[in-house]
Amino acid sequence: MLRLIWRLCRLLVLLLVLGLGLYVGSPYLLTTPGRYLIMEQPLAKADIILVLSGEAYLRIPEAARLYHEGFAPTILLSRGLKERGTDDLLRVGIRIPDEQEYSVKLLEDLNVPRKAILTIQERSDSTRAEMQTVARFLKEHPAPTLVIVTSKAHTRRVYKIFSTGLEPRIRLIIHPVGNDPFDPGRWWHDRTDTKQVFHEYLGLMDYWRMRLWGAMLGQVTAAPPPVAVR
Repeated sequence: MLRLIWRLCRLLVLLLVLGLGLYVGSPYLLTTPGRYLIMEQPLAKADIILVLSGEAYLRIPEAARLYHEGFAPTILLSRGLKERGTDDLLRVGIRIPDEQEYSVKLLEDLNVPRKAILTIQERSDSTRAEMQTVARFLKEHPAPTLVIVTSKAHTRRVYKIFSTGLEPRIRLIIHPVGNDPFDPGRWWHDRTDTKQVFHEYLGLMDYWRMRLWGAMLGQVTAAPPPVAVR
């Protein structure tokens, strides 16, 4: 009986020590994965500012700022999937502009001339698909240096996917939106930030899986079709 009580006491002490360690160390343990997701490279003159689809109200004003500060003469917009339900609305005569359309309008409202805006018409359902459409665009419109504007938590995955998917001669400058509210030091306190972190790590797992699979089978790809740009 005494031995059982002694073991339970030791277990209780161990649990208390572990609990205290997690309580003291959790801010660091949780901050580290949040900070890992964010990367930023020094801005420099480029040929194109690429704005990835999603969170347009954050990314588009940042791209306009870079344009007006003279970092590149052209802004390129990728195109995401249609919002669910838009086709149903269209069938009853209601047309909802998609994200790319209102991104163009927002850029024009921010005094970016229409001739400085290019749009990829092919829709993409993932960051990897966006990279592939951009790769096809660059085959027809070579650009040695590309600034990629995206949200903070998305930057690490964007760098990995674009740096391994585009030709090595293309210089990439990954630029997170400055006023993005994502906080790597408190992401677990915010529902939107928490969803972003889990989404990004799932995406990174898929990236590493694809890299491993490609290494096993060899990087054999077919010639891509041309991409429609206007």
